[in-house]
Parts: sequence; C-alpha cells; structure tokens
Amino acid sequence: MLLQDLRYALRMLVKQPAFTFIVVITFALGIGANTAVFSVVNAVVLRPLPFQQPQDLVDLALYDVREGPEKIEGMSVSYPDFEDWRAQNRVFERAAVYVNRSLTLTDGKQAMHVVGEAVSGELFNLLRAKPLLGRTFTANEDEPGNRAVILSYPVWQTQFGGDKSIIGRSITLDGNSYEVVGVMPKGFDFPLGRDNIPVDLWITVAILRESSDGSKPMTAQRGNNFLGCIARLKRGISMAQAQANMDTISARLAQQYPDSDAYFRVRVRSLRDAIVGQTHSALMMLSAMAACVGLVACVNVANLLLARSVSRQKQISIRAALGAARRHIVRQLLTESVLLSVIGGLAGLLLAIWGLDAMKRFLPSNIPRIDQISPDTRVLAFTAAASLIVGIFAGLLPAWRASHPNIAGSLNESARGSSEGAHGRRLRSALVVVEIVLALLLLSTAGLLVESFLRLQKVPPGFDRTNVFTARVALPDTTYGKPAECAAFFDKLLKRVGQSPGVQSASAAWWIPLSGSEITLTTDIQEHPVPKSEQPAVQVNVVAPDFFKTLRVPLLRGREFTEHDDINAPAVAIVTQSFVNKYFRGENALGKRIKPSGSVTPGEPPMREIVGVVGDLHLTTLREAAQPQIYIPHQQFAISTVSLFVRSTVNPSSLTSLLRNAVAELDKDVPLYRPRLLSEYVSSSIAQPRFNAILVALFAGIALLLAAAGIFGVMSYAVSQRTHEIGIRLALGAQRGDVLRLIFGEGMRLVALGAVVGVALVFGVGRLLSNLLYGIGASDPVTIFSVTILLGLVAFIACWWPARRASVVDPVVALRSE
Repeated sequence: MLLQDLRYALRMLVKQPAFTFIVVITFALGIGANTAVFSVVNAVVLRPLPFQQPQDLVDLALYDVREGPEKIEGMSVSYPDFEDWRAQNRVFERAAVYVNRSLTLTDGKQAMHVVGEAVSGELFNLLRAKPLLGRTFTANEDEPGNRAVILSYPVWQTQFGGDKSIIGRSITLDGNSYEVVGVMPKGFDFPLGRDNIPVDLWITVAILRESSDGSKPMTAQRGNNFLGCIARLKRGISMAQAQANMDTISARLAQQYPDSDAYFRVRVRSLRDAIVGQTHSALMMLSAMAACVGLVACVNVANLLLARSVSRQKQISIRAALGAARRHIVRQLLTESVLLSVIGGLAGLLLAIWGLDAMKRFLPSNIPRIDQISPDTRVLAFTAAASLIVGIFAGLLPAWRASHPNIAGSLNESARGSSEGAHGRRLRSALVVVEIVLALLLLSTAGLLVESFLRLQKVPPGFDRTNVFTARVALPDTTYGKPAECAAFFDKLLKRVGQSPGVQSASAAWWIPLSGSEITLTTDIQEHPVPKSEQPAVQVNVVAPDFFKTLRVPLLRGREFTEHDDINAPAVAIVTQSFVNKYFRGENALGKRIKPSGSVTPGEPPMREIVGVVGDLHLTTLREAAQPQIYIPHQQFAISTVSLFVRSTVNPSSLTSLLRNAVAELDKDVPLYRPRLLSEYVSSSIAQPRFNAILVALFAGIALLLAAAGIFGVMSYAVSQRTHEIGIRLALGAQRGDVLRLIFGEGMRLVALGAVVGVALVFGVGRLLSNLLYGIGASDPVTIFSVTILLGLVAFIACWWPARRASVVDPVVALRSE
C-alpha cells in the first residue's frame, strides 16, 4: 500500500513541476541551513574526543574567588601546586601538566621551527594513547637531565621520511640532544583547540625544571601559574565528587601558602567543555537560528500544501465518497509531503556541503577541530531525520484539513470550482503570522549581532596596525642561555633590519597585541603597599626600543625606552594610562616605583621607576576595556623568544625573506616563523563575532525571503479565491481603491499582528544573546525598530502586488469565470 501511495505521489508531483520546484527549494534552504550548522556542532561539540574513555578526562583550572569561577586563568597551575594536587587528591587516577614550547629542530642543513609541548611523563598513559613506534614517556623522565622526545606522525613523515629506525636516534632541539623514544599514530594530537595548530613533537617537563645560571626554575616558583592541567577520574568518581575533593585541597593550600594561593580555588570541568569553551554558546545560538529558518520553511510549505489541498477538494471528496478512510487520505498526503522533504533534504545536503567550504573560511581559528568539520554518518542521519520530521510537520496540518472534506458541498459545487471556507482562511493567516514572528526574531538577532560586530570593529586597538609586519624568533637556550646573549642578538638584528630599504622602524616584544597571548605578574607598588597575597596581577610585556614608535602608540608623559636602558642602567618601566587611573589616580605616576614579580636573572626582581606613560592598547581582546599594563625594556629583561615588528613601505611578501636573511646572517640555526601582518591578528581577534553576524544575517535573509513569499502566496491565493466576490463588489459600485484597501489592509493586519508578537518575543529572549554582544543591549530599541521597518517594507511589497491585481479585476470577466 505504501509503495502504491509513493508511486501516486510521484505522479502528482511530476504533473505540477512549478509547485514541486518551489517546495523542494524551500525545504532545501531550511534543511541545508540546519545541516551546515549541525556539521559544525557535530565536529566541535558532539563528536567524542579522540582518546579512550574521554568522558573521564577533566581539566583543572584556577580561578580567583574575588572574580568568580567563570574567570579562569589561561594556564592554570604552578608546578608546586600541581605536585600537591597530585599527591593529595583521592579522585584522580592520574594527572599531568603541559605547556607550549617553541623549539628549533636542527637537521644539519636548515634550522626549522617546530611546535613542541612540554608534558608530564604520565600524560600519554593518562590519555591511554599508544604509540605507532617505540614507547611513551616514563614518570622518571620528568626529572631534570632527561632528554626524551616523541614525534608526531606528520613530522616523522616530512622530516625523517617515515624512517622506522628513528627510535633510539638523537635529534637536536634548541641545541640539546634528545633521544627519540616514540612516534605517535596518524591523527593523534594533544592539546586540542589551541588555534588548531597541531603539535609537532612532545618533550618532558624536565627541561623546565632546570636552570643553567643558578636562578630558580619556573617549575619551582609557586604562584607562577603557566601550566595547563589534565586528569583522569577514577572509576565511579563523579564530577561533583572531584570538585569537592579539589575544593578541600585548594582551601588547604590557601592557608598553607597565603602569599601565592590565598585567593585561588580550582574548577573541575570536563575536558570537552574546556576545549569547546566560549564557542559553545555561539554554536548553540547559531543552531537555534538555523532551527528558526527550518520552521519558516515548514510553515511556508504548509501554507502551499493547504492551498493545494483546496484545489484538490473535488478529487479528495470523490475518494471519500467511494469509501476511502480518513487515515488513507492523510497517509497519501503525508507521503507526498515527505517525498518532497526527502528530495529537498538531498538538495539541502548538497547545499550544506558546498556551504561548509565557504563557512570554513569565516570560522574563527580558535574553534577546535575545524579540520574535522565534514559530513559523516551522524550528519547524514541528522539530514535524513530532519527531512522526515519537516515533511511530516509541514504536511500534517494540510493533510488533516483535507481529510475532512465537505463531500456534498464539493461535489455540488463542482461546476463552479473549489473554494476555501472561513476556517481555512484563518488557518492560513495564522501560519503567515507565525512566519512573520520567526522572521522578525531572526532579523532582530541578525541586526543586534551585526551592530555589535560593527561597534567592535570600530574599537580603537590603541595602535596603528597598517603596514606593520610581524614574525617570531626563538633563540635556543644552549647557544643563548644568558640574558645578555639574547639581548645582544636582538639588538644586532633590529639594527640590521631597521637599516634596510623601505623599513621605517623596527622593534620587538614578548607578545603581539590581540594575538590572544599574555602574561600577568603580581606587582608590588611601593607607594601603595599591600600584603603579598593582595598584590594586583598586571599584564606585562617586554619590549625593545622603538616599540611604541613602530606601533604608533601615543606617549602621554615622560619618555620611551632607549638603547641606554640596558642591564647596567637603573631598572625602569613604562605604564599605560589605565594603570595610572587604577593605581595612581590623581597622582603623577612618573617617578613612582613598582616591582613586577618576574625576573630572568637570579635573585629578587628589581624595583622599577616609571619613566613614561603611554596610551592604552588592547593586548588580548577588543571586547573588554584595555587592562592596566606594564612595559619593561628588553635589555633589562632579555628573553629568548620575541615577536619582531617592522613598519615599512615595501611589499609584505618581501619582508619575510628580508627578516629570514637578516636572522640567518647572525645565526643560521635560528629560524623565523609565523610571518603575518599585524592587521591579521586584529582581524582574527574579532573572527567569532564576524562569523556570528554573517551567518545569522544569511539565515535572516533566507527567512525574510521565505516570509515575503509566504505573504505573497497567501494574498495571491486569497485574491484568486475571492475573484467572484470582488467582481460583485465592483459591479455594485465599489471603487477600485476600495478593493485595493480591502485586500491590502487584510494582508498588513497579519503583518502587524506578527510584528507585535515578534517584538514581544525578541524582548523576551534577547537576554540569551547578551554574552555575544558588545556595546549594545540585547533589547536595543533602535535595532529592533529598524528591522521591524525593514520587514514591514518587504511585507508591504508582498501585499501590494496581489492587492493591485485585485483592484484591476474586470467585473464582467470575474462574474463569467464563476
């Protein structure tokens, strides 16, 4: 029986190609939008992490109790705290730490930068990850003096030709000899989600536990929170139990070490949640918007099917008169609807596959597992289920209505054609109102996100990004183990680059503004002393001379750094205006003394005199106000890894070779990596709101188009059904303007009702968008009013054309047609 219904449905759809085409396209737009978004959600949120029993993996991160658990530090723990967590907990099977490490791989021909990760020896056992070749680390390889490395599959293939005898051989990293103990299988990566930059190789934290100049290693400094931390729950331990145990431990450490841990507690969350992070709320919002598009498509198709069922009243009445049961009529009409939705789903899947390629170009780089976004069996199952659901949803109401025919009336009026009753007209009008409500919701959301993005784009970053080229340089510790050696290298390099043709100025810094990287150091302010545990944590950047000149950051008071601010000169610092406003309000900051806690030399960090005040600049994000910042001259805090900044008038592509040659002339074993324009970092920092705005605006445009088509279809059908009535009105003396106002007014009343309900709904759900917006309220009246006017104008056109057609009806022709 079902096969017979299917054949009959196919014949009916082939006989009406225009109707079939419109419905299939409508379904394709709705299903395609949802499939595309689901493909992203599937890869980022739903797909299990590529480790064994990933549900037991948790992330441990510190938060300041004065700010709340949602404000989590980027790198969560110091090594001494981690050792205490590991020793005192009763809930974890294993725990490990990790931190990114830029390394130089030397193969005797050309130095190559590799992305390394310094990890605890327990990490691979914790992840239950098996190597392709060799073995993973052992716990004792965390101890100082050990030099073991595990290669990723891509590096093993590209740099070592897939040589299986690589195990046991030595390779040179940062001038140190490391023994290759293992190769991980293809596709393995850890950590996930760090701007989707895969790790090339792994070493142990042994390198961090050493010090060549007698200074305190980073791993011996409690309060130096720079390590990420991961753990695996013991069997039967819940997340709540783990959180309770870590609350007890962190409270104990806060009492034991008040100077460093007094205000810090631990938040335990699943590793998946930690990786997805803030992208989760954005993806859920996009999913909701895609669902709205799907609903608009369903409502539109339902209206079309209702109109079609009226024209088939005679046919359905004859079937009912011959004994067809209502369930048979409903089944037949639902078969036609589902067949249309399945064809639309196939077309939507093709649209989604094509759209995903375009979507990936706009996806922010911080969305994890972008490379895994592709249709898989789960996406295909979603498309199939969505097609079936929307087919039933769109066809159920028209089928139910059609299964209750007025048999006598339909057959008696067969000579005059079929007409629709008042109840049917009200039903179709209600569907139009629903379309208007959903379209207004999408338009308002798109308007708010677009306005938010435009405002974010206009936020001055505090520096001039134009014509500034950046690149990173990391010096190996074996060759440049002393700060003076690092300082001398970069001093020579900047002078050499600065004298190149077309270069206006050149400098260097620890962090690139808006790259997403930062470091905060607790700071002692001599004029406003507080207990060590309450000293403020301030963003710190180490910069070379001409940094503010190169980035065109305004000097407000005092002076900039010069080449004379070296290790033998008095310790100095420059602060931003926001630092002055927060810690020296109403005072002259010049001459004041501060002591950031970091140091690259043994002993206590020096107290520094503030010699300049510069304008605020955003180091991490444009969404928040610029934070107080301290700048230290590189000569006095010489670090081995810096970012170069070159302002020039030459083609940026030529600057890569210029910088690479300049570095090679000083040391051929030092690579240059990550060459990018500074403007690219600024653009990347607002990639998420830009993606949200573009995609939701696209969805809103589709919804607006479908809503306009729905209004036009309803009004056009109403005119065709009321041709006889209009003819009588005109024959009895009604003016054409009266007919125009009658038809137009009915349509606009539906639009007005939908707009009122839609605006109320927008104000009701607007708060859900608040964390995605910048500089604008979730219920901004100007934006909502503007999109309502836009929807009204589109609806005006959609109503006016059928109304105008009704007003020019020839009454004689209209009466004859009946």
